[in-house]
Amino acid sequence: MINIKNLRKSFNNLDVLKGIDLSIKKGEVVVIIGPSGSGKSTFLRCINYLETPNEGLIEIGDVSVNASNPAKDGIKMLRKSTAMVFQNYNLFKNKTALENIMEPLVATKKMNKNEAIEKAEELLRVVGLYDKKTNYPSTLSGGQQQRIGIARAMAVNPEVILFDEPTSALDPELVGEVLNVIRDLAKKHMTMIIVTHEMAFAREVADRVIFMDKGDIIEEGSPEDIFTNPKEERTRKFLNQIIGK
Repeated sequence: MINIKNLRKSFNNLDVLKGIDLSIKKGEVVVIIGPSGSGKSTFLRCINYLETPNEGLIEIGDVSVNASNPAKDGIKMLRKSTAMVFQNYNLFKNKTALENIMEPLVATKKMNKNEAIEKAEELLRVVGLYDKKTNYPSTLSGGQQQRIGIARAMAVNPEVILFDEPTSALDPELVGEVLNVIRDLAKKHMTMIIVTHEMAFAREVADRVIFMDKGDIIEEGSPEDIFTNPKEERTRKFLNQIIGK
C-alpha cells in the first residue's frame, strides 16, 4: 500500500531525515512519536511533497515518485492520493465551513457544485458540525476548526490521511472532540499516519507505533511493545520524560 525507501531531507547542512524506510498496509494506523526536532513533521510533509525530499522513493498504491528524478505528474498523483490535517487547521478564512470542505471536491475532484454541497453536508454530519455549515472559521472553536479540517481531508477519499500533531494547537478541553473523530476513522480502517504528543491516544488508536529521533526511526512495534517494553534506551528515556514510565 505505502512503501517509503531511503527517504532523505536536508536543510542547508542539517540532515533532518537520514534514510527512512517504512511500509504501511492498507487500513493500518501508524502513530509516530518522538522529541521535537526529530523529523516527524518533515517526514509527513515529504510524503506528499509539501517538502521536496533530497533522495528516496515514495510509493502509494500505484503511484511512485523517485526524488532523484521526480515527474510532475507523479507528484500531482501523489498529492491526490494523500490528504493532510495540519496542526493549525489551514482553513480558508473567507469561506464557510461548508465551502472549506467543498473546495477540494470542486478544485481537485472536479465535482459539480450540487454534488459537492451534498458530500460536504454529509461529512459535516460525520464530524458533528452540520449546524455550523454557514459559520466562518473565526466563529468556530479550535476543536471545531480542526474537525472541519478532518472533514476536508476525508472529502477527497484519499489513500492515506496524514495528521501533523492535530491537537497541539488546541486548549486541553478541546482535544477530546478531535481525537474522537480520529478514533472513528480508525474504526473504519482508514489508513492514517499520525504524528502526536498524545501518548495515551497513541497507545489506544495505533496498530503500530514508531519512535523517531534525530532523523532516524529508532524503534517500531505494537503499542504494547513500545509503551510497555521498549527495546532501545533512547525510546525508554523519551517515554520516561513524557509519561514517567
